[in-house]
Amino acid sequence: MRKSVKVLLVIAACIVGLLLLLMLAGSPVVKYVAERHSEEWIGRRVEIGSVLVNPFAGSVRIRNLHCTDADTVGKFVRFDELYAQISLVRLIGRHVYLRHIHLTDFDVNLWSNDTCFNFSDLPQRFRSADTAAVQDTTPSSWRVSLNDIRLRGGHLAYADRKRERDWALENVNLVVPGLSFGRGQTDAGLSLDLPDNGGNLRLRGAYNMQSNAYSLILDLRAIDVAQALPLVQDYVNVRSLNALLDGHVLAHGSLDDIRNVSLQGSLSLDGLEIKDDERQPVLTMNSMAVRVEDINLKTMTMRFDTVLLDSLHVNFLRRKDGTTLSRLLGKETEETTEVETPADRELREVADGSDSVVAPVITPAPKLKLFVRTFRMDHSSVHYTDRTLFSRFEYDVTALSARADNLTLSGDNHIMLRGNLPGGGSMMANWRGATDFEHGNSRIVMMLKNVQLKDLSPWVEYMFANPVKGGTLSLNSDNTIRHGVIDAMEKIDLYDLKLGRKNNRLEAEMKGVPLKTAVDLLKDMNGKIALEVPVTGDMRSPRFSLGKVIGRAIGNVLLKATAAPFVAMANAQNIRVDDLTRMPLDLLLPDFTLEQYAKLDLIAQMMKEREDLQLTMTQRFNLQQAVEERAVFNLKKAFYQQQQADALIGNLTLMDIEKIRAIKDNNGEFNAWVKALVGTKGSLPTRAVAYYGTDSLETEVLRYADMHNRFLVRYLSKNQGIKEKRITAQTAPRDELAAYKGRSLYTIGAALPEE
Repeated sequence: MRKSVKVLLVIAACIVGLLLLLMLAGSPVVKYVAERHSEEWIGRRVEIGSVLVNPFAGSVRIRNLHCTDADTVGKFVRFDELYAQISLVRLIGRHVYLRHIHLTDFDVNLWSNDTCFNFSDLPQRFRSADTAAVQDTTPSSWRVSLNDIRLRGGHLAYADRKRERDWALENVNLVVPGLSFGRGQTDAGLSLDLPDNGGNLRLRGAYNMQSNAYSLILDLRAIDVAQALPLVQDYVNVRSLNALLDGHVLAHGSLDDIRNVSLQGSLSLDGLEIKDDERQPVLTMNSMAVRVEDINLKTMTMRFDTVLLDSLHVNFLRRKDGTTLSRLLGKETEETTEVETPADRELREVADGSDSVVAPVITPAPKLKLFVRTFRMDHSSVHYTDRTLFSRFEYDVTALSARADNLTLSGDNHIMLRGNLPGGGSMMANWRGATDFEHGNSRIVMMLKNVQLKDLSPWVEYMFANPVKGGTLSLNSDNTIRHGVIDAMEKIDLYDLKLGRKNNRLEAEMKGVPLKTAVDLLKDMNGKIALEVPVTGDMRSPRFSLGKVIGRAIGNVLLKATAAPFVAMANAQNIRVDDLTRMPLDLLLPDFTLEQYAKLDLIAQMMKEREDLQLTMTQRFNLQQAVEERAVFNLKKAFYQQQQADALIGNLTLMDIEKIRAIKDNNGEFNAWVKALVGTKGSLPTRAVAYYGTDSLETEVLRYADMHNRFLVRYLSKNQGIKEKRITAQTAPRDELAAYKGRSLYTIGAALPEE
């Protein structure tokens, strides 16, 4: 018995000695094997300062480990100390159970090249075909559980090599309560406190080693989004980004394709502020709440159940070198020279006609597919500043709200917008149709009420060189867009519009338009102007600008008003007349007809309403035709006087003149009388002109024209009470009369003095 005890004691002593030997000798062995075979196992070179293995406690402590990147040049992972403890007893039941994993003072450097990360090869190395076969035959042979995972004092750096962007997190502290592997499935949970009180991130996830698929449940609590600034700067040029993010997000995808990720959940953003490169705030917002149905980055599909915005404030600046939007999107950056890639070279060789190269198949990038079931925006505003005008222009739209249901980029939408304008004005817009103006159809109806025109003075001055001193505007705009072509009608009501003196030193867009004259002519007795302005244009043209198109359309209306002032005044007073730009004239009559008197009376009425209006009536006729008509009339008058010699009393009356004009050219008695007087050689007008003489006839025609002018002035001044100095009645110069081809008439013009 004693002998047996001694034997057992010796065996125990040997075992203890062996364990002590393993503890002392095992550490260098582990260090040597790990460093020697690291590139074979993980494709990276590993250097270890020291390894301490305690087989009694089932623990290992590794200090000062350095692991290179896959290219064996850059640094991938470094840490000061890793402590892990395993349950040796549970190994009997094929259960790898790690009680603790503690990592302190670590550095992790990650990078991507748009298609993969620098760790994307690691899952493939641990997922061999043999392992899969064994796991298929013995699906539950081994289990792995990792508990109490703590990472303290870490540094995490990320670099996007394609876009040359860097991002880093300092003082990373991570707690993972548990992580388990079983039947190819990995389950994990973690809690991460971002540095500098940047919020808390909690994650629960599952990863399938065979399919490389994963799913994550992510809870975000008061995350400071300023930490994402480097990533945001990859897409927009901003200097600072501040907001707090909360959310609950479910993500699932596959590590085989990092873009193939689908997201659902809800997010809320509070206290958003974005500043541009000049440190000026371009966007602020009190809060945003988003409920996500599905976001798939690979298919570029974004479906939202609700998007709610509150107190969104936008500062939009337009300068000669671009707008706020163009500067944020970086459209003003210089062109860069790109290096030709092998794929580019293949495409070029195919284009050059090489039959030995097959063109690669290029899959076009998917278009963004957006759908928002409910969109609401309230208590918002836009501050617009324009520095491209002669004077600085600033304008505010406040109390801005928007409503949209079933909003999409690929179909028809219904969007309603309301807001308040300075000085008690308001706006409303109602849009139905497609967002794709080039290929779809849309109708946009907009209303502006009580707009203070003085606030728009810089824009009016830029277009017409006249500042605005006062007045109000209301607008009803109905715009139809069919395949990129706009067809609109702008109904504009202006009240008590007051303009300043035209600044002729300014090179305004429509400087030649006498704006003040046109405005004064268009006003009715109550100081109101009502305009209907049609607007058309091709929105696909790079030169198209809706503001300039509307400005030119209004300018055309104003030009027509100054060219036909009495028409403009008649329209302003809702007076229907045939034409107030001209008055037909019969040169053979010494007096005006009843229709002509009615037109003169209407002109006199308008001149009485506008006492500063200057009237100009210019007589125009074809001189050669007038001479021939006067010559034939004189022949008929002589024939009539001879026939009616006994019945005539004094000068010819209007009735006598009508009887003379009623004599037909082919009248037998008249032709016989003319034959005896002037012969038969030539046409009747030719013989008549030869008989009386061209010079004598021209003098008579111009004398009658002057008589009409004097009679017109006398009628308007004596009978209608218009001051004679306001009336100009004249005959066009002789050279113009010789070239004139139209009917005999007075052209009617008017002008107002420009202040």
